[in-house]
Formats: sequence, structure tokens, C-alpha cells
Amino acid sequence: MKKTTIPTLLLFAVCITHLSAQNPGCDGVRYKENVFASVKKTTVQFATAINQANSPVMLMMDVYEPEGDNISRRPVVVLAHGGSFISGNKTDMKRWCELLAKKGYVAASIDYRLFPFFILGLPDSVEIFGTAVRAVGDMKCAVRFFREDAATVSQFRADPDNIFIGGYSAGAVTALHAAYLDSNDVVPAFIQDIIDQNGGLDGNTGSAANQTYSSYSKAVVNMSGGIYRSSWVDAGGIPLTSIHGNADGTVPYLSGLAANIAYLEGSGKIHPVAEAAGLLNELVTVPGGGHTDTYDPAKTQFLPYVDSFWVNTATMLEYLSCQLVAVDDLFDKAGNWGIDPNPVVSGQVCTLRFPEQVQRVAITLTDFSGKIVARINDLRPAETIRWPALPAGIYSAQLVDMDTPGRLFNAKKVVLTQ
Repeated sequence: MKKTTIPTLLLFAVCITHLSAQNPGCDGVRYKENVFASVKKTTVQFATAINQANSPVMLMMDVYEPEGDNISRRPVVVLAHGGSFISGNKTDMKRWCELLAKKGYVAASIDYRLFPFFILGLPDSVEIFGTAVRAVGDMKCAVRFFREDAATVSQFRADPDNIFIGGYSAGAVTALHAAYLDSNDVVPAFIQDIIDQNGGLDGNTGSAANQTYSSYSKAVVNMSGGIYRSSWVDAGGIPLTSIHGNADGTVPYLSGLAANIAYLEGSGKIHPVAEAAGLLNELVTVPGGGHTDTYDPAKTQFLPYVDSFWVNTATMLEYLSCQLVAVDDLFDKAGNWGIDPNPVVSGQVCTLRFPEQVQRVAITLTDFSGKIVARINDLRPAETIRWPALPAGIYSAQLVDMDTPGRLFNAKKVVLTQ
């Protein structure tokens, strides 16, 4: 588990020297930075579904696109709002959708079926799981909507190979279950019954045509969410970026009753499991942050953590959308490089390892903002080095072959302690 609250996904961006041509928007700036001044919003219906009161619900989504964009295929981020599965509205995610659209994504904020408490009263734990299962089906339908659109009218010019999901609070709970709950997981009988009654793991939301498309998503954007069992996040799962306050009293940072109704395991338990499973993942822990502190812009003391989370998220999504690779993959396969020990005490001597066929390298350290804070030249294999005295934190280490200009090793994380 990454034990810092400072974002580190810029590590992936530092080592990139070649951009895959698979997505036409990949230029090293778009998808990470705000490249559009304005966005446009289109509201569409993507399905009709039956709620727990046996009433039909029109499921709408607000789709945000960069204004004036001419790229033929754009990555899509599908987000769901919070509200404990009994309240909330797609407009709640407007701020995040606009942020993503300005970076060049198509961002959609979706409706999903809520528990009809105005008819049935407040839900118990079994009923709220029933609502969550239906919400998962609705989110998967929204993912399929964009794939169907890409294959037919292409109204939103979606890239069907790059669709991401996420949300805040209950919306994040929805996304996490949509991403990680699969047929290999051991599920309590009462949850399995609910799943079976609602069309299985993919749900039964959407038209017959919609259901012929895949509901696969490529990564999860988790804001203060949780999952029933963190063990469902296992090897082969998709990447995950999260933010969560460690004083969250609604969705627990570790584990407990969410909204005093249903058990969930939060980001603080999910990410160690994701790390052990070898998944690309990043967690920004907000010290002392409550449930709404990562969502409310008036809580200015928490904004640096929120900003760090969105840097993480944009970097990860760009990395995945553009299929970024190092300039020479075979070089990396010839032998990994490393630093021993790592973590290392700032100022301590450590050993640099890299393939013997490389004669000389230079190493640079970059902080989370992208600023180079140290550089050591003319290093030989197995040479010892001493890091300069730097503040404790996580840095990106970039190794360059000094005899072959432009040849890079993949960047690695270096943890400096005091």
C-alpha cells in the first residue's frame, strides 16, 4: 500500500517518450491538462428501468463534451452521483464532468434507480443492497450505451476501447461493484439472489440491442466509496484511483456500516488489496477528512488533496487511453533496474542496479509537481549513490542511457524517509 497522501501517478508520465497513435488525441497534453475553454452539455435518455416499487424510471444522462473539439474518438468517463442510494441527482457531478471535458474527455453523469423511500419508507440493509445491484446494472447499461453509440450513429464520438467509470459516495460504491464483482467471487446468498433476480452480473437494464454490447470498463475513479468485500479486488482487475477522508463517518475509510445501514469496506482497505494483486492503483488519503470534505469546494483546507487526486486521475486515464510506452520496450525486458534499499533514508547511501549491457546512465529525481529536484550523472552498474537531503515523500526516478540519447528506462518510484 502507498502510505503517502501525496499523489504519485505522475511517475508514469515522466518516462514517456512515445505516444501510441491508437487514440488520435494523444499528444502528451490533452487528457492531462485543460486544453478546452468551454464545454457543451447534452441530456439524453439511455434506458427505462423498473424500480423496487415496480414503477418505471426514465434513466437520463448529462453528457459533457469539449466545445469545438474535432477528434474522431474520445475516451469516456461515466460518473454516478452520491446520496446513499435514496437521493441525489446527475447534476451533482457537473463540476467533475466539466473538469474532465475541458481535458478532452467525454464525461457523462448518469441517473440510476434510487430506493423509492417516499413509497416504501426508509430501506433496510437487504433493500439497500437491492438498490445497489440495480444501480450497478444501470451503470453498465450506460457503458454499453456509449459502445452502441460508437458502433451506430456516433453522436458522441466515443472511443469504445477507452471507457472508464466512477462516482462519489453511493456512485463510487456502484462503480466499484460494477468493476470488481465477478462470477469468481464468493457472494452471500441474499446478494446472489438479488443479482439473479435482476439479470445477473450485467443486469437487465437497457434494450435488447444495448445488451449485445460489452459493459467492460478500463479503470475506476473512486471518490469516497466502498465495496462489500475488498477481496473482490483481485489479480486481473482494472486500475483504480481513489480519494477518501480517513475521518469519513458515512462510508468508512476502513470498514463498517455505511450510512448506518450496510457493511462496506472503504478505500483504506481496498488499496492494500489492489496493491497486493498487482493492480495499477493510487489512493489520496485526506487526513481528518469527512465524507463531504472531498466534494465541497467551500472546504478549502482539503482542496490540495482534491487537486492531487485529479492530477492522479487525469494522469492514469491518459496513460491508459493513450497506451503510453517507453521508447524501447525490448530494452526494459532485457533487465529491470532498481535501487536498494527502497524506501531509503534521505541522504543515505544506496545501490543502483541496471543491465550490464548499459555502460553509463544518469538518474533524475522528480517531485509530484513534475519539478526535477536532483540529478546524478555518469553512473556505472552496481554503483553506490547518495541521495541529497530532500523532504520525505515519494519521488519519480528516471534513468537515462547516456550513450544512447533518447533511450529511457521506465520510471520508478523512490520513497525517501527521514
